[in-house]
Parts: sequence; structure tokens; C-alpha cells
Amino acid sequence: MTKPKSVLTGQTGMPDYPVVRTSGWFEFLPAWAFYTPVVAQSIVLAAYYRSVTVPLLANPGIFLSGMVGEAKSDIFALAGDVAHQYIAPYVCWQKPEGVDSTSLSLLQQKLAQQAISFPLVAKPDKGCRGAGVQYIDSERKLHRYIEAFPTHRKIIFQALAPYPAEAGIFYLRYPGEATGEIISLGLKYLPSVIGDGVSTLKTLIEQHADIGTRAHLYHARHQHRLDTVIAKGERVTLAFSGSHCRGALFKQGAHYVTPELRAKMDEIANDIDGFYFGRFDIKFRDISSLMKGETLCIVEINGASSEPAHIWDSDSSYCEAVRALMSQYRHLYRIGAVWRRQGYTPPSLRVLLNAWREERQWMTRYPQTD
Repeated sequence: MTKPKSVLTGQTGMPDYPVVRTSGWFEFLPAWAFYTPVVAQSIVLAAYYRSVTVPLLANPGIFLSGMVGEAKSDIFALAGDVAHQYIAPYVCWQKPEGVDSTSLSLLQQKLAQQAISFPLVAKPDKGCRGAGVQYIDSERKLHRYIEAFPTHRKIIFQALAPYPAEAGIFYLRYPGEATGEIISLGLKYLPSVIGDGVSTLKTLIEQHADIGTRAHLYHARHQHRLDTVIAKGERVTLAFSGSHCRGALFKQGAHYVTPELRAKMDEIANDIDGFYFGRFDIKFRDISSLMKGETLCIVEINGASSEPAHIWDSDSSYCEAVRALMSQYRHLYRIGAVWRRQGYTPPSLRVLLNAWREERQWMTRYPQTD
């Protein structure tokens, strides 16, 4: 049987990519395989800078610089008038002890005030790697999501971005400088299959040229319909969250970085109080508008622990990925050291560990990710 055409060809707004390798051998190695060299380097850097936690000063406006435990709503709140206009409208809502018709009605009013309607995106205010992110297209699904969400935890309800294409833009700027640099541009592709009227969803996934090697990432999410025959021409999107560990595909996009895009990211980042280092997850109309720094919509702003998205390009290599991560942490130490010289005190290791434990605990309690 001929395997289906590449999912990286013809996706709306995105450039076509001939896939050399369907999956890099390194992509799904355990985290320690990538971060052991980073930790080894960090031991040397910590000795040089006389502090283990000085990188946690890199973004003084963000809790622990966004290494762990930061709230998405707190980062969005740092945006001034210029940056705010590029952020997709959102509402931050804390699930009360008892969810009733009154509390749900108040939520609907808040959504209406921000002109947010179905479909929308729901995600934990505190979370990482796409945990708990869902596409909500009805009141019924909204109620199910809320019901499954932990009590007293905050949820971000965000308007669906008006553009289909997505990229992760990793930006850094040193304190006192007006301009920064884009050190990574990773283009995100959400995998999908198209029905033929004969094959089940499970078969379509496993026989697909590009995503068959990642089938395990999609089976659990679509287990309720794996044995369903998909109608001819029907497209089934297999992942909604633009996270590598959730099944999104990535391609190197450094050659699309232009002076216009750098200038636009400087304009936005300079208007986010206390932000100097991290990744913007951005939706855009098409690759031409991205290069011009136009029609951009920010769906998330990630801090110190975010990864350069391009390292998950299957046509890249393990060594390239590790080098990018090691370079990222060298910048973190340098920026943090600048802030320390200006009078900032690095947080204690205990604060970091407590935040990490709390995040791990809550991550297991969030609803399943789309």
C-alpha cells in the first residue's frame, strides 16, 4: 500500500517541507540524555558565577524567571499597550469549590466581555509541555473540562488565534540593550490524516509516511475512535497542542528570520516588563507575513525553561540539539549575572525545588491534552 502524502506539504500558511527523515532517532530519548551535558556545563558555570541560581534572575519580572512554577496570566499581565495588542484575548478564571449555574454564568460574561466565543482554547494557568490544553467547541465540552479540572486552580480560556500557521520564536536581550536577537525559529506542524472511506483511524495513523513512527502519541488521545472508518476526504487532526511531546512536528526556520521580524520582536519584548529571555509561541497568517513581522498573534510567552523549538526537527541531530540547549543556558547565566551586579539577589534553591515539586504534583491532575 502506498503511504499517504507528507503532512508537511500544503499546510495552510506554512512552507512545504520534503521530509528527509520521518523521525530523528534522538527525538524521544529521555530528558536526561539531553540535559546531562547541560547540567555538567551548569556545574562549571555555577562555580564561575559563584551561584547555582543566578540564571533565575534572567527575567526579573517573572517568578523564577519562568524556570518553573510561573503563571501564564502573570506573564501576560506584564505586557504594555503595544505588546498586549499582539496577545490573543484571554480570561483567567479560578475554579471555585462548587461550580454551579451562577459561577458558570459569570464565566460566560467574562468571556463575552473579551469577545471570546466557541471555539476557544482552555489550558492551566500553571503548566508546561502542553499539559491540560484542550480545544473547546461547545458548552458541553467546556463543562466537562471544568469538571475535570482541580478545584481552586486557575484556568486560561483564550480566543482561538485567527491564523492557522504557528512558530516558536526564541528571543533574548541583554539588560540595558534596546535590541535583542532571535536565536531560534521553529515552525510547528500539527499532524493530520485524511480518510479514504475504507481505513480505520488506527490504520491511517500507522500507515502514514511521516507520523507512523509517532503513533503512540496519538493512540491514547483518539482511543475512542481508533476503530472507526474515516469518511473519504475527512481530515482528522491528531494533535491540537503545539508541543513536541504531544505529537507536533517541527522544522528549522532560521532562514526565515529577517530584520523586519527581529525589529517586531524587539518592539514586543521591550514592552513586556522584566522579560529578556524566552520563547514566544506565535500564530501567523503565512510565511511571507511572518518574515515581514505582520499578522502575528501570541498565544503563549514562555520563560527560562522553554526550549528552542527547532531542536526537534527530525532532519537535525542530537549534537545540534544539545549544543543549542547548552548555548541557551550560557546566556541564562550571563543575563542573570548582569542583574545580580545591578543589585538583584538570586532566589534560594529551596524556592526552586518547592516550585518544581508543586508543578509536578498538579501536572498529573489536569485534564487530558488534545
